[in-house]
Amino acid sequence: MPDTAQRAQADERLLQEYFAAMSRGEDFARFFTDDVTWANLDTGQSFTGREAVREYVLALHTTMFEARPEARSLDVTSGRAFLEGEFVATGGAALERRVRVPFCLVYDLGAAGIRAMRLYTSFAALAPLARAGG
Repeated sequence: MPDTAQRAQADERLLQEYFAAMSRGEDFARFFTDDVTWANLDTGQSFTGREAVREYVLALHTTMFEARPEARSLDVTSGRAFLEGEFVATGGAALERRVRVPFCLVYDLGAAGIRAMRLYTSFAALAPLARAGG
C-alpha cells in the first residue's frame, strides 16, 4: 500500500494526464471509473456513469456557455483534488463586460481513476453566458 505522499503524487499524475487528454481532444473518459458521478451542487443536477459524465463535461466545455474554464490552482491530496478557477466569457455582451464566474471542482480519486466530481459555481451567474440552444 503506497504511503500518503506516493498516493498524492499518483493522483496528481492521473489528473495531469486527464487534463492533457482533454486539451488534445482525446478520450478523457478513460480516466473515469465505470460508476463515476458528477454533481452540480448549485442546482442539484447529477450524472452517473462514464458516458453520461463525459457527455456533460463536453457540453459544459463546448456548447452550454460562451465561456471557457480557466484554472487558477490545483491542490491534490491523497484521494482528493481541488481545482479552482473561473469561467471566462468568450463572446457576446458578456465578453464586453468581462464576465468571469468563479468555480471550484472537487475530485474524488482512486486507484481505478476519477470516482466523483462536484462542481461548486453559480449557474445563475453563468446564465448571461448561456448559448442559445446550449
